[in-house]
Amino acid sequence: MLKIIREIKFVNIFWVLFYFLLFGLLLRGGFSYLDPDFGWHLKVGEEIIASYQVPHANPYNYTYVGNWVDHEWLSNAVIALIYHNLGYGFLVVLFALLIILVLVLLNYFVRYKLGNKPPFWLMAGLQLFGVLASLPHLGLRIQELALLFIIILLIIIENYSKTKNWRILILLPIIFFFWANLHASFLIGFFIIFSWLGITLFERFIVHKTSLHIFNVHNLVAPQQIKFFSMAALASLVVTFLTPYKLELYGFLAGYQNKAYLSLIQEWLPQYSFPFHYDQLIYLALGLSALFIYLFFKLKHKQSLETWKIFLSFVFLILSFKSRRHFPLFFVVSFVFMVDVFNEFFTEIKIAYANWLKGLFIFCISLAIAAQFITLKMVKNPFVSFCADYPCEAVNFLKSQPQYVNYNIFNNYGWGGFLIYVLPERQIFIDGRLPQVKFADWTFIQEYYSFFVGDNHQAQKLEEYDIKLVILKTRDKDVFAKKWEKIFFKIKDSDLKAHNKLREYLETSSAWKIVYQDETAKIYIRN
Repeated sequence: MLKIIREIKFVNIFWVLFYFLLFGLLLRGGFSYLDPDFGWHLKVGEEIIASYQVPHANPYNYTYVGNWVDHEWLSNAVIALIYHNLGYGFLVVLFALLIILVLVLLNYFVRYKLGNKPPFWLMAGLQLFGVLASLPHLGLRIQELALLFIIILLIIIENYSKTKNWRILILLPIIFFFWANLHASFLIGFFIIFSWLGITLFERFIVHKTSLHIFNVHNLVAPQQIKFFSMAALASLVVTFLTPYKLELYGFLAGYQNKAYLSLIQEWLPQYSFPFHYDQLIYLALGLSALFIYLFFKLKHKQSLETWKIFLSFVFLILSFKSRRHFPLFFVVSFVFMVDVFNEFFTEIKIAYANWLKGLFIFCISLAIAAQFITLKMVKNPFVSFCADYPCEAVNFLKSQPQYVNYNIFNNYGWGGFLIYVLPERQIFIDGRLPQVKFADWTFIQEYYSFFVGDNHQAQKLEEYDIKLVILKTRDKDVFAKKWEKIFFKIKDSDLKAHNKLREYLETSSAWKIVYQDETAKIYIRN
């Protein structure tokens, strides 16, 4: 009995220290950069609070003048309230805690679904690996809300499957109402719940209409259960039409059918784009291995399959491979499945922990936590603290030059959100809100990138939009491949070298001159 008590205490201490370690990692990541879209999120939130209305017109660009839908309007308003009352640091802490809550819920989900079988070291190892691989997509990012809503959704589905208590389904419309006002990722939620319905119907059809016995008859969802879940799913769909945008929300989201932004925006690129994210690739390989191991042992021992968890892990594996931004989603939806598979795979391995080894382990993780918080650099004003990455001094120059006030600006895409907040009196060419909308016979983001490629048309493009002022990065960062990557993947440095045709034109044309430059930005003015 005493041994069991000591083991429970050790595990509890471990998890507390483990989450302090991850909290430190998340804080360091959150304070290490300013998200390119934070500026426009904050500015839009301020205007929503001031006007008590959601935005419809687009006053931020002189190019795209049509209406737009702020599918994150509630998130933006909350961010603005917190920022002006509690500060930027509180926001970073809040979003770090949001990820910690997701991880705690993942642990709860494992215990609820699998009991106490999986060892803590396996769960902690996968969580640490998953968080480290997800760090490029974490920080002060509104899309993190999707991770929280998805794990809650999966817990509700699992609870309903086990208890058959329809009352838990009352939560679904409530969740989707808030989700639809906070972020457009609620569409992923609909994909999940309607996929679950489709799979339950498919399993019943296979069992009752064919002679195949690949599913457990006792785990089939009853028709009455399917009926209640269908009603809850339809109610969830209906409440999303009660947002301030109503049908207009879905009209705007339909614009994402054009996938050009997937190949032009860095975080949306597929996993096979260079430079590779090896930590994500390794984790995805573990997920694929878990699928093969699961199918191998189930078929070998002629055991029934759980279609739902196979489907969920496989679909999000594919999505994560097609776009890096989806990797955190795969980490969340596949976590329980991977813990279950690898626990069964290593079930014969017994690890004995000596008391001195436990003490050493606690000491080491405590040192790691201390290292995170000692080196943590708090940020109070993000629009001042990240001037190495954003054109702070260039903006000050523009504010001091009234003769340029009526000039149309062509700006770097990643600086759009920053400029909306620090230079609100000026309209800009583009920002991160509308890359996918139809514009100039293709999409907004494609029109932007057309300025940087091709020869002998830059003058025409600048004239087309009556652009008289261009603000660009002083230099583009070249990407270099490692020696073994060049050999194995046949990559050449010349293939990775940045060729900025717009900058080349501006610096060689007599029609343009440089009026300001520093280490971060250059400003060009038409003569």
